[in-house]
Amino acid sequence: MAVEWQDNLSIGVLEIDIQHKLLFDKFNSFLNAYAADGNTDQTLQMFWFLEAYAVTHFKEEEKLMLQAGYPGLPAHRQKHQAFIDQINQLKERLKAEGLNQALVTTMTNFITSWLIQHIFSEDRAIGDFINKKPGRV
Repeated sequence: MAVEWQDNLSIGVLEIDIQHKLLFDKFNSFLNAYAADGNTDQTLQMFWFLEAYAVTHFKEEEKLMLQAGYPGLPAHRQKHQAFIDQINQLKERLKAEGLNQALVTTMTNFITSWLIQHIFSEDRAIGDFINKKPGRV
């Protein structure tokens, strides 16, 4: 069950759009590893990598918002933290249960809906703000 990037998810800020596409790619790598191998070290490594990449992306996005003077940064940062908190809960389940289809389905539903909703609403507002700044090409 691949999660496809769609051009309408672009927020018009190249560096963020590239990172978003990579998030989708990394998530699909995790799903593909699970579909091919099930509960293996490679699958688990893909999940840990996905989590680390998301945290790195959030830091980069927040840095860009700070540099642009984006007024919604504090609220946006809280949404990022809520995502990390939820991922940490999923990690605890992963440690307790091991990787199984029910957990992968829960992860897929959460990550997919969160990413798409977050990009469409929260991140699009960042793009609109940055692209309205004078001197932005």
